[in-house]
Amino acid sequence: MRMSFKASMPDPRILIIQIVVVAVLASVFRNLFALFLLVLIVDFLLLLQCGWAVFWKNLLSYAAMLLILFALQKIYIPFISDLFPLFLLLMARLYPAYLAVRVLIEKTPMDELLFSLEIWRVPKLVLIPLAVIYRYIPTILKEIGYIRESLKMRNLHSSMWDKLCHPMQNAENFFVPLLYRSEKISEELSAASICKGLSTKRKRTCCTEVKLRITDFIYLLCVALLATGLAFINYHVILL
Repeated sequence: MRMSFKASMPDPRILIIQIVVVAVLASVFRNLFALFLLVLIVDFLLLLQCGWAVFWKNLLSYAAMLLILFALQKIYIPFISDLFPLFLLLMARLYPAYLAVRVLIEKTPMDELLFSLEIWRVPKLVLIPLAVIYRYIPTILKEIGYIRESLKMRNLHSSMWDKLCHPMQNAENFFVPLLYRSEKISEELSAASICKGLSTKRKRTCCTEVKLRITDFIYLLCVALLATGLAFINYHVILL
């Protein structure tokens, strides 16, 4: 009897299309209210994976970013109003795509993602670095937390005033172990990716049955409808 394991839903290819749609909408929207609604929708998808704490953290951070941007557009402050809004606007447009990528990372196992990309005939030259990066970012974030905990245990986690007074010493205490661990992690992940057969010329297989289902097309239709609605709000609601 053949055993089959259920794959994650929606299909990774649908989530990749979702990332592209979110990135395009965030880059063309001129209405800050439409941008906020876009972040709200993507953040709600992330809520299903990470919980309410991450949802409110992302939403309130983005709302504060937009409020500061709106205030700097209305109130002129020399030097700050000339440079800071450009940086905030860039972050406001990249943030929705970041959340969409995080939805993919939290939702899709690595083997299913690589199997789906091989169905699209993505070359190995792209798959191997992608596999390393896919594992590298969450691992290095954990390492940053470990470094901060070790600094606290050694009473080297100084206050903000000490960091301003002794920036070089604090940078050395943090970045030297981070750079060392980053090099080791990249080597380990590269070796692990090759050992798992990413460089083989044979066709890749997957334990789960990865294929497009009717629910994936329904999900894609919902993405298209939401994108159309947000585009309508962007062009027909009073611009902020």
